[in-house]
Amino acid sequence: MMNRFSERLLTSAIGLLLWIAVATVAMAETRTALVIGNGAYQDAPLRNPANDARDMAAKLRELGFQVIERIDADRQTMRQALREFEQQLRQQRGVGLFYYAGHGVQLKGQNYLIPVGVDIRQEFEIPDEGVDAEAVLRAMEAAGNGFNIVILDACRNNPFTRSLGSRGLARMDGPAGTFIAYATGPGAVSQDGGAGRNSPYTRHLLEALNTPGLSLEQVFKQVLVAVERDTGGSQIPWVASSLRGEFYFLPATAAIPMPAEPQAGAPAVVPTSQTAPPSSEGPEMTQVPGGRFVISRRPVSLDAYRRFAEAAGREAPSPDPGSNPSDLARVTWQEAVDYAGWLARRTGQAYRLPTEAEWESAARAGVLTTDPEGQDREWTCSEYQRDYGGQEQRCANRLPEAAAIRGGHWRAGADPLSDDLGFRLVRAP
Repeated sequence: MMNRFSERLLTSAIGLLLWIAVATVAMAETRTALVIGNGAYQDAPLRNPANDARDMAAKLRELGFQVIERIDADRQTMRQALREFEQQLRQQRGVGLFYYAGHGVQLKGQNYLIPVGVDIRQEFEIPDEGVDAEAVLRAMEAAGNGFNIVILDACRNNPFTRSLGSRGLARMDGPAGTFIAYATGPGAVSQDGGAGRNSPYTRHLLEALNTPGLSLEQVFKQVLVAVERDTGGSQIPWVASSLRGEFYFLPATAAIPMPAEPQAGAPAVVPTSQTAPPSSEGPEMTQVPGGRFVISRRPVSLDAYRRFAEAAGREAPSPDPGSNPSDLARVTWQEAVDYAGWLARRTGQAYRLPTEAEWESAARAGVLTTDPEGQDREWTCSEYQRDYGGQEQRCANRLPEAAAIRGGHWRAGADPLSDDLGFRLVRAP
């Protein structure tokens, strides 16, 4: 017979082992996503899929995904993107995610995603002009990837063509280890979102992805409740799953609580929430007055980047003669983005590069430690344009032709393939 202290000790140990198992998977996994948003249809344009896809791509990058992004893609572009997606999954494995926003139709129980620029006048043309949705599942299976997520915010309520195909999408069954999420149930249609920026489904999905500690299933349950409420029950999201394990977009970071003393005659309770103690691996962050973010006071060091390179099997940048481990790491734009994603997965905090506007705001507030002579150049996540046009306030959706860089009190653009720039990180407070 165990006494109460022994029960509490055993319960805590079990909870700790559960957390270690989940945290180990979260830190080791590689995350790869293909995001497509089609709205510029000639016959039935949609307002929000491009916004939905851009916002989803940005959020997934914050959560550590390497993202292939395509907006208003024709059939050839979609097929090429799918090939690129399969190749990356084959090389890296881990977690694969496909997100699609746009028109989709069902024909004889088969689902087709509709590219931009098609000319469909008869039902028999749909298989030739559309992209078979099951091709996504086949690509994931061909890559040998064991954990896959498919999100379809399709069958928008603006009919694509003259009553071609059947109403809504049909149920698809993926290989073992696949989670398929639909914006609405089989045979039903979903809303585009009217004058808002996002569809109801994607808007609530983006919100749910910000919540630490939710499992994959919990994320989509939260989305279901919110969408059903907002649409008055006219749209009810739906999922089909054959997953073998748990997945967390954003692991929790709160400390594991000690189980309460069990009452007399009551069994000991084994904790089931997946929580982790706060991580000390992230850089020293400082609050920007008036801002909704914190920023690293110093650029990421060579020593910190080397730990990422070793964990990811990459080559660390060669140090300059006489350099110290605390000197800043000089890397390409994509390497900086990948480091932020790795640290986000490792710590459960949504680290990313700062936008150009955030970097300037922090510099003006005097909270950054910078080169006193103003010679160091630092990456931001924003695309560079000579004139401000709003791009400085957001992260680039894909590898830009020129990335905005900052240093001292100046701004410029740099080739993202340049490997001699430092970087710092931001995240929510």
